[in-house]
Formats: sequence, C-alpha cells, structure tokens
Amino acid sequence: MRFTIQRTLLAVAAVAAMTVTGCSDAGSPVETGMAPAGPAFAQTTTDLASSADLDIIARFRTRPSITIAWAKKWIGPEGGRLDFQGFAIDVPAGAVDKVTQFSIRLPVDPDGSERVVAEFGPHGANFRQPVTVTLPLAGTTIEGVPDPTVVWWNNEWVDMGGWVSADGTRLSTYTNHFSEYGTTTQTARGGMAVSGG
Repeated sequence: MRFTIQRTLLAVAAVAAMTVTGCSDAGSPVETGMAPAGPAFAQTTTDLASSADLDIIARFRTRPSITIAWAKKWIGPEGGRLDFQGFAIDVPAGAVDKVTQFSIRLPVDPDGSERVVAEFGPHGANFRQPVTVTLPLAGTTIEGVPDPTVVWWNNEWVDMGGWVSADGTRLSTYTNHFSEYGTTTQTARGGMAVSGG
C-alpha cells in the first residue's frame, strides 16, 4: 500500500512538473506564427498607450472578433511580408542583416480591440532600409476622410503621415523602428508631435 501511494505521488509530481514546464511557453508564439489571445499577451515591455490615450485613434465600425492576437514571422536579408488581420509589415531586401523575428500584436482588452492600433516588433531594432507598416482603413471611422494619418506611440502620439492604398482599404507609412502604431486624422491629432516618417 505504501509503495502504491509513493508511486501515485511521484506520478502526480511528474504531471505537475510537465504542466508547469508546458505553461512556461504560454506567452510565446507557436511555431505556426500565431498564438491564442490571453493574459500573457496583455503584458508588454514597452510604455504603451493607455485607454485615455486611445481617444484620438480610429475605431472599427464593427469590432473585430479576435481569437488570435499575435502573429510572427522570421524574415531575413532577402525581405518579406507579415500580414495579419488587415495589419502588415513589408520588409524590403537589405533592411536586416540577419534573420529577424517580426511580429504584430493586437490588443485584446475591450477598449483597445475596438481601435485601429497594433504593436509591431521587434522593439529596439534599427533597420538599414525603412520598412512599411500598414493598418486597416476600410470599415473604420476614418474611412473616406480627406486626411487620414498613421501615428506611433512615444509617450504621446507622433504623426508619421502615410498614404492610402489604391483600393482605399489600407493606410501605410514608412518607419525605421517599431512601437505601437494606430490611425487617426490630421484634424483629430491636434497638437501631436510630427515625425519625418
């Protein structure tokens, strides 16, 4: 009887150890390039905009149903593209000198998920050539307005400018760094700082 109890306790301990080990990867994207939304994705290492700071950011007319909040892709010196839920990163050839993990992370909180905003990564990387970030325009509150613009968060929203795609569905800008990006109008931005883009 004592031997059976010891074996049972060892088996329970082994299962618990495997469970803990498995959970340690819960905040990492899976190999397919995407991971489920959840509390691990609500955390970040950057100083992102609070809900009050999102007031000038465009909204989706119909809040998207987000079941996967993060996508990643390894892109090398030859360049490539990561496209996720209407947001995209276009990396030209020569922008990076080694294979680099690019990512797009969408907010999952109720206020953030209704906004046209995403966190682009990798943070802290400097690109040799400007990369293009693209955000949805169709189906948003700034679709069809004459002055849409892309902004990035740097303890305040900084105007990056931008251009509308030929089909009018997306808004893009060039950047040499990543942060949290959103869309707004030049009228709504008020006293934002202006970047060279």
